[in-house]
Amino acid sequence: MKLLLDIGNSTVHWAMAQNNQFANVGTFAYKKNNLQNRLQKNLSSLQKPSHVLVANVGGHDVLDCLDDWVKKTWQRPLWQPCVSANFNALKNSYDDTQQMGIDRWLAMIAAWEKHQSALCLVGCGTALTIDVVDAEGKHLGGYIAPGIELMQQALINKAEHINVAVDKKSSLQYAQNTQAAINNGAFLATVAMIDRVVSDFSNALNSHPECIISGGMATLINPLLQTKFAYEPDLVLSGLLILYRATT
Repeated sequence: MKLLLDIGNSTVHWAMAQNNQFANVGTFAYKKNNLQNRLQKNLSSLQKPSHVLVANVGGHDVLDCLDDWVKKTWQRPLWQPCVSANFNALKNSYDDTQQMGIDRWLAMIAAWEKHQSALCLVGCGTALTIDVVDAEGKHLGGYIAPGIELMQQALINKAEHINVAVDKKSSLQYAQNTQAAINNGAFLATVAMIDRVVSDFSNALNSHPECIISGGMATLINPLLQTKFAYEPDLVLSGLLILYRATT
């Protein structure tokens, strides 16, 4: 059994994999000062894994903390992938591939290996990421923007006369109070951006790409989109396993 970890800026998505099938999939929130406690609570009862595979965008401190906990708990090293210029027919558009988050690259690998067609991939976490891939596997590029919560908190923290607590309610309705206006405005900005990218990309292709959405906020955002997106929460983990099998 392999343990797969997709570590974001505020959540860990994990799964145990055997014979290329996922089991015991889960997600938990963390902060940098409580990561080991959260790992202990959520993962320590798992069967000792044969390998620990990690996709980390949380930074070096998070990785060091994870490495220390895994070694103490299971005496296992971490295996980490790198972003590369290509994977099979999939070609990265970045000149400096190390600037790309590994989560975006793994999501592209998983989606391309499954569909091998034009793709629009949306990740809805702390940041909103959008990547487009043409029908030949060429990554044309993408966008990174603040996620829903970052957008809301930036406004609340920087606007002197706004002092409200914002709920995450998926709505695009006109709002009649400041709390709802901030909430709905963030959702509208996110949805409008995603739908615009899909529309422009579809026009350029003269066809509709495969549209896939993932991330912690995806289930709130997806119903609001004009475009039909497939929700695939394990996309990064799937890419992690594919790349591991291809390179070891």
